[in-house]
Amino acid sequence: QPCTALSATANQGAARAQAPSGDASGRRIRGASFSGSVPVYSFCLMAVSGKVAAFQLPPLPTVGEIIKLFRLRAQKQLSQNFLLDLRLTDKIVRQAGKLKNAHVCEVGPGPGGITRSILSAGVEQLLLVEKDTRFIPGLQMLSEAAPGKVRIVHGDILTYKMEKAFPKHLKKNWEDEPPNIHIIGNLPFSVSTPLIIKWLENVSRKDGPFIYGRTQMTLTFQKERLTANAGGKQRSRLSIMSQHLCTVENCFVIPGQAFVPKPEVDVAVVHFTPLVQPKIQQPFELVEKVVRSVFQFRRKYCCRGIETLFPESERLRKTEQLMMAADVDPTLRPIQLSMSHFRNLCNTYRKMCEEDPSLFAYNYREELKQKKKKQQHLPKSTSQTEQTEEENRL
Repeated sequence: QPCTALSATANQGAARAQAPSGDASGRRIRGASFSGSVPVYSFCLMAVSGKVAAFQLPPLPTVGEIIKLFRLRAQKQLSQNFLLDLRLTDKIVRQAGKLKNAHVCEVGPGPGGITRSILSAGVEQLLLVEKDTRFIPGLQMLSEAAPGKVRIVHGDILTYKMEKAFPKHLKKNWEDEPPNIHIIGNLPFSVSTPLIIKWLENVSRKDGPFIYGRTQMTLTFQKERLTANAGGKQRSRLSIMSQHLCTVENCFVIPGQAFVPKPEVDVAVVHFTPLVQPKIQQPFELVEKVVRSVFQFRRKYCCRGIETLFPESERLRKTEQLMMAADVDPTLRPIQLSMSHFRNLCNTYRKMCEEDPSLFAYNYREELKQKKKKQQHLPKSTSQTEQTEEENRL
């Protein structure tokens, strides 16, 4: 095979730093070093008994050395945490399933630890979507180490058009087995919530990355946040919405000290497979609104959150009507509600919205804003009296 040299970008970075080179597993090669410039490596497939063996990355600097080489620092405001242990990145990639000849999108590859493990799994194509410019040169090194396999997109995964990310011939019917497409990523906590909500909405509409079928995802999240069952402390809007639309498996937990810098919580690797039929047969927007309202006051009775679905003028009557028709005990806490409870609440709320279309358009927070503006223009004693009356009524 023709040999390819490391990019000029890498050579420029290496001129500013010295670090020993490493093999594909991240181990250092004795006696090998680079100073002033990166040595030229031969990027070849290994041959065994005259046959071409499985794809292997050539000797490369370790992930830790890449971080030093390009002077990378995890940015706290972006909640970035690097995973340097390639045994753990290999373990994450194994949870995705068989990746031989698969098409994979890695979200936020950063310094490229998981990227190496994905490439070593023998994928057909790897799409890297990275927002942070600082990581692009290091990813280009990996791209040149695997000619023709890697495509780098410098952009935001929240706005990237995933429906055009993979070849059309990979599409499968929704009822069939999942396509040979996988999404993998060590997500920063700052982006994980809006991103998974966006993708769950895509699941419900069968668009975005799910236009190809029931695309599987293997992602990192705060421990137990997605897989918590009724009664669990980590039960949340995300766990309800995820379990409503997907089979969600908690694969294993990565201790915080495995990351650089160490996060305040342990991290779970979670595998998602979209369900053929969602557990609640209602539009995504309606289910999300009901679930979000319930968890708005997670420490109070569930009826307190349900009240926020209705305008103040008819709040108590409508709340009582909804709770009774859905057969939900108003004194249960939000974390105690089961999927069947949420199904009943959503079905009943849908009927109430059909009877009064203005209900679904009602926004509790907007009403609060308007009320506060009004109180600012009232004498202090009057606004205090109104607030006390509202609290007593609730």
